[in-house]
Parts: sequence; structure tokens; C-alpha cells
Amino acid sequence: MTSFLLGLAIGLALLAAGMLVQAAAFRKLRSYLRDAMDAIVEGRYDVRMYDYRNRPSEVVLFRQFNRMAERIEETLADMSQERDILRHILQNMTTGVIYLRSDGQVQMVNHAAERLFRRPSEQWQDRDHWMVFRNYNLGSAIDHALLFGTPWSGELVIREGVTLTVRLVPISADPRLRAKADGAHDVLMLVNDVSEWRRLERMRSEFVANVSHELKTPIAAIRGFAETLLDGGVDEEAQQKFLQTIYDESMRMGNLVSDLLELSKLEATDSRVDPVAVDLYEVLERAVDRIGPTASERGIRIVIPPRDPVQVWAEPDMLLQVFLNLLANAIHYSPPQSTIRVTWDVLVDRIKVHVQDNGIGIPQESLDRVFERFYRVHKDRSRASGGTGLGLAIVKHIISSLGGEVGVESEEGKGSDFWFTLSRLDRPVSARSR
Repeated sequence: MTSFLLGLAIGLALLAAGMLVQAAAFRKLRSYLRDAMDAIVEGRYDVRMYDYRNRPSEVVLFRQFNRMAERIEETLADMSQERDILRHILQNMTTGVIYLRSDGQVQMVNHAAERLFRRPSEQWQDRDHWMVFRNYNLGSAIDHALLFGTPWSGELVIREGVTLTVRLVPISADPRLRAKADGAHDVLMLVNDVSEWRRLERMRSEFVANVSHELKTPIAAIRGFAETLLDGGVDEEAQQKFLQTIYDESMRMGNLVSDLLELSKLEATDSRVDPVAVDLYEVLERAVDRIGPTASERGIRIVIPPRDPVQVWAEPDMLLQVFLNLLANAIHYSPPQSTIRVTWDVLVDRIKVHVQDNGIGIPQESLDRVFERFYRVHKDRSRASGGTGLGLAIVKHIISSLGGEVGVESEEGKGSDFWFTLSRLDRPVSARSR
């Protein structure tokens, strides 16, 4: 009996010792597992658990934990890559993107929005939208989108000459993800610059109005004189005068249509202009030969510089048209028996050509507009001379397409100096052509 009790006591002691050992091992395993999970929580996704006692149960647990950690690490790496790609796309978009939290404060803004509003990102982050935009209509629309999820789109003029289209896109989220389920929305604000489109629309509208106005006058004159002739009872002298007027007005309409077609052709082929080496003096001589009779009829002398082998980078026919238009303009606004001078300055890499007259000149307030389509400083005089109001616009378009600049300097009553620049070439034309 004593031996039995002794054996039982020893067995119980061994069992208790085993349980204590197992408890200690479990506590150690739990501590190891807790430390590993804490590392995951802290963002150390590369942490792994390693078996050092080869216990089958621990091996299974460690493997499962490691698989979980690897999956988390891979998922976060993919998400990080996608985030970087989206951030790169966002920051390189031409559309301005502003993200507003449900409390009305700016959370994110891309570079395009910074450029459009001329405001650095430091002045956006965590600021109320009323402090950023300071526009009642836009601010009210943003508040409605934040509170009620109401989308909105409209235009906003932020400064002179800059018009933006603004679109507000409400974004709803699960209330459980919000600090408070108040039904508010986040808002994505998309902004695009449409200033150029609006400018082109205005130009098109003005162009149509100007063409209609320019055609209306000669059509009315032709119709009126033709009706008079059809009614009869007109003496021969008046009949000849009416017919001459009809002819002149038809020629004016023809010139207008020709200039319109030329301008349209230039705009259509602007990207296909292929400049070559051109002898500037030869093109000028061709222009003077062609327009010389018109100048001689008014006793106007055209003076050109001595022959100088100057080569420019241009298109010969387009350059010829520039000279013809500028010389014709100078003839129309110069008094009889006056002189028109053509000169040029040789600069470092460009040639600056001047067409100078001593005519009636241009008022100071009109200098910035003389190259606009249909703009006339002296409307009655221009129409009487057969001008279409497109000559200088064609000149500007040609020179711009050749990479040059055009301008005018003038003083009323003392004449004008129209100038343009072209790229200069050092090598002779013949050598370049070969």
C-alpha cells in the first residue's frame, strides 16, 4: 500500500511537472506569437516565425503565420505600386484635381490645379474651401455637394483671360468608415482650362460677323446699281459710271474671297511648311517688279538696298507674298510722289527686314491691333483702295509659320515701319541646295 501511494505521488508530481513545462512552453509560444503580430501591426511586414524545437503543432502554426505575413507583404507591395502609379498619373494630368473632405477642407491637390490657380500646395492643405477659392457661386455649389451629394458643373473666370470649367463629383462612403454617420460626402473637384477654346470661339464669331459685314457693302452696291440699270432711263455717262462701280465692287469681293482662301490655306498647311534656303534679295526684286507698276501710277518710288547675298530660311512663294502685302499696304497709305524704303539688319542668327514709308502713320492705340483680321485703322481709305483688311493678318500668319516675328513702329503723320524677322543662313544658297 505504501509503495502504491508512493508511486501515485511520484506520478502526480511528474504530471504536474509536465503540465508546468507545457504551460511555460505555451506562454513562451504566445509571447513569441504576440511579438510577431505586434511587429506586423507596426508595419514590419518582413517578420517571420521560425521553429526551433521541431514541434509539429508549432510548425503548422508558424507556417500559417508566415504565409499570412507573406500575403500581407505582397498585397501591400502591390497596393504601394498602384498608389505610386496613380500618384504619378495624377500629378502629370493636365486636368486640375482637388479632393475635399466631408468637412469642407482640401485634402489633396495635384500640380495642374496649382498651376491653374497660381497657388502652391502649402496654401491648400487642410484649409477650408472658402479660404482657397473665394468665389460665392463655387463655394455654394461645393457646400451643396458636401451636404447633399449634389453634382455641379460650370465655368469660372479666375483672372483676366483665364476661364476654367469646374465639375464637382460627390463621393459617398460607408458611414461605418466615417468618424460620424452624418450623411456628408467627400467631393472630387475637376478643373480644366478652356481659355483657348473660348478665345477661338470669340474669334470665329467675330470672323463670321466681319466677313458678313465686308460682303454686305459690295453686294448692296452691286444690287442697287444693277437694279437702276435694269429700270432703264439712265444716260450713257451714268451707265458707264454704274458699270465701273459694279466692276470695282465685284473685284473687291473677289479680292476678299481670294484672301480668305489664302488665309484658310495657310492655316491648313501651317504644320506642313517646309522652309529652305532662300536668297532674300532675289525674292524682294520679284516683289518690286510685280508691284512696281502700281507704285509708278501714283508716282511712288520703291528704294531697295544694294545687292547683298543674304540667305534666309523661308518658303520662297510665302516670302514673296509677305513682301507684296507689305509693299501694297505702304503704297495705299503713302501720299503721291513719296518714297518707300526696304532695308534689313543682319543680326547674330536672324535677319530683320524693314518696309518703311512716310505716309499717314498709325495712331498709338491701334499699333497692337493692325495685324488682326479685318482691322482697319482708316476704314474709308482702306475700302476705297480695295483693301480687304486681311493683308497684314496673312503676313503675320506666314512669318509665324516660318518661325519669325512681326511688328510695326509708327507715329501718326510721320509714316510707319513694318518689320519682320527670319532665321539667317551663313552658307550660300547653291551650296545648301546641293
